[in-house]
Amino acid sequence: MKKNMLAVLLAAAMISLTACSGGSSTDGAASTTSEGAGGYTFQANGVTVEIDAPMQEIEDGLGKPVDYFESESCAFGDLDKVYTYSGFRVDTYQLDGKDYVMDVVFTDDTVSTTEGLSIGDSASDMKDAYGDPTTEDATQAIYEKGEMKLVFLLDGDTIKTIEYLSKKLDS
Repeated sequence: MKKNMLAVLLAAAMISLTACSGGSSTDGAASTTSEGAGGYTFQANGVTVEIDAPMQEIEDGLGKPVDYFESESCAFGDLDKVYTYSGFRVDTYQLDGKDYVMDVVFTDDTVSTTEGLSIGDSASDMKDAYGDPTTEDATQAIYEKGEMKLVFLLDGDTIKTIEYLSKKLDS
């Protein structure tokens, strides 16, 4: 009876852990280096923000965010942190006690990509700047470079959101 109860408790614990982490592994996160994901970068106030790069220098350069939020992580390390600045948000994950950039999401049209695109620009402007996307459909265009994705969410021919994402979100 005790063996059956232990088996049930272990199975419940495994289901709980898998549900929280989405069944993903952090093996890919262990390869994070100070060089980041090697993809597209975002510039804000003279600071380069790169996916999978350490957040400390970025945070030091950008200064105090307009808003800050943290919560326990289900997938990576101890805490997920969200830094909101004027025009964009930076989400991070922790690995070995250090924070790394998981994604950058534009929140309004006051910021632009390094290539000059902002929310509200056209899909044809996007293709002029970046060429043909790696994948696309009626609602989004995805450009992959290095270990990251640059995602444009579209409403018809208008860019509604711009996101720089780590491919670690795929695992």
